[in-house]
Order: sequence, then C-alpha cells, then structure tokens
Amino acid sequence: MSPTTSINPIGLPDGRIRVVIENVEPSVDGGRFPIKRIVGDVVEVEADCFADGHDVVACVLQWRRSQAEPWNSAAMRPLVNDRWRASFVVDAIGPYQYTIRAWVDPFQSWQRDYLRRVDADDLRVAAATGAELIGQTATRAGRSDDSTLLRAWSRELAQAAVVASSVADVAELKRLGTDESRCAMARSYPDLRQSLMCSQIFDVTVERARARFSAWYEFFPRSASEDPLRHGSFADCEAWLPYVKRLGFDVVYFPPIHTPKRRPTARTPSSAWSTWTRTTHKVAGSNWIWPRLACNRARPTNCMT
Repeated sequence: MSPTTSINPIGLPDGRIRVVIENVEPSVDGGRFPIKRIVGDVVEVEADCFADGHDVVACVLQWRRSQAEPWNSAAMRPLVNDRWRASFVVDAIGPYQYTIRAWVDPFQSWQRDYLRRVDADDLRVAAATGAELIGQTATRAGRSDDSTLLRAWSRELAQAAVVASSVADVAELKRLGTDESRCAMARSYPDLRQSLMCSQIFDVTVERARARFSAWYEFFPRSASEDPLRHGSFADCEAWLPYVKRLGFDVVYFPPIHTPKRRPTARTPSSAWSTWTRTTHKVAGSNWIWPRLACNRARPTNCMT
C-alpha cells in the first residue's frame, strides 16, 4: 500500500461515523420476515450500540405504520454491556416498521466530563468548549424559543469562564454548566450528521387479538340441515354458530365447498359426491361454490341443480 492510497470505510460515506449497531431484537431471520404482534401490544426493541473510544453513544428507536409515514422516535435507555432498549405501541391492524439510529454525541460527552472537573483551570477550559457546543445546538434548534434560551446559556457560560477567578466564581461556573433543565434541552437537538441508521428495516405484522390463539370447529355444511332429506345450506350453518360458540370455539372451518371436478359415472345427477377433488371451474379467478349451499332452506326444490 502506497502513502497516497485512499482508505474508505466499507459501507459508510463518512469516516467520522464511528458507531456500530448489532443484534437488533426482536427479529425473525435477521429481519428477513416480519415479527407478529396483536393490536395494543408493546413492542420492546433491544440492540447493541457502541463505538470506539470513551465518547458517549446515544441512540433512538424509530418506527412508523407504513412506508409513506414519517418516522416516530423514542430515546433508547442503556442496559448493560452496550445493550439498549426502547419500546412502542402498535395501536392498529396493519404493517409497521422499526429500526435503530445511533451516533456519538459530543454534547453528552462534554456534559459527562464536565461533571468530573475539579481544577479551576480545567473548568474554565471545559466551560469555553461547552459554550461553543451549546451555541451549535442553538443553531440546530432553529428559530424556536429553545434556540433563544440555548444561545443565552452559551453566552452566559462563555462569559463566566473568562471572569471566574475566586473559589465562589468557580463553584458558580460548575453550577452553570451542569444545569439539568438546560442540559436536557440541549440533548433534544443532537448533531445527527455522523449518525448511523441500521441497514435493516424490520417489519411488524399487526393482527386482531383472535390471531394470537383460537380454537377451530369443523363440520360439513351439507350435514347442517335439520331435515335429514335436505342438503344443508349456509343459512343452516349460520344457525349452528351459537352452538359452536357455546362450546368455546372461535373459528368455524369448512371442508372444501367448491364444485367438484367431475361426477362419478355410477351415480345419478342428484347424488352427493366428494368435494375434496380439485375443481376446473373458474369464475373471475375464484372457484365456484357448490350451488346447494346457497339455497334458501324454505325452498329446497330450488336446490336440485
């Protein structure tokens, strides 16, 4: 390798993107297939997010109902060993998506180190650095009220760093740089220019509650008639539903109810035969329903075709 050879990070447009995202859960085959949830479920998402060095890493969980909607975000909280967690609620039937975004956060790194400063000279230098970072945060806040408050804080901290000389001044400088309400405001406007979004977008299929578990009851529609001499119809099947529900079942399952492929030659046209054979009749791409099932039970003579 020559001294002029350029080295580009694989898959990253900017070498300053130092964060790594791995082991996102829940997922099925690494996100190849969607996970499944029921309306109202809380989807808890975890991931390993880390970077080189000792800078603070921040990450958010992003989710949306469909590809056309903007992403919602929730800050992830650290667990142990670079593991992070956040959650969202699926409140409607349909497809959802989620992913992870992470970055190395300069402001949070400064805030953590500033809390550790004791020496007066160290505090003055760190306060000047913090004032510059807060000013950049105010710019990202746009023209909001937060921007005005952050700019004022930046100027106040920079001036205090210049004039601090006595022990009381240094104590005030420490208090000014660790004001939690203003720190929280600054954390809400992170610098995402070197953030990394997980390369995989994970899908969620959200179903009704009955899709989680149900008991199926099967019966032959032709046997649902109260009259043993008459072929059963869908109307007869409907009358069975309260009985099936009382038994504790959720779903009624029918055997094949389409028109059979052919009639056995040994039987008469009015004879019953198996509907398990495949049909060759197609109407608008769908199988024909066996005509007797749609008959009005009050007029059984109409059901002989």
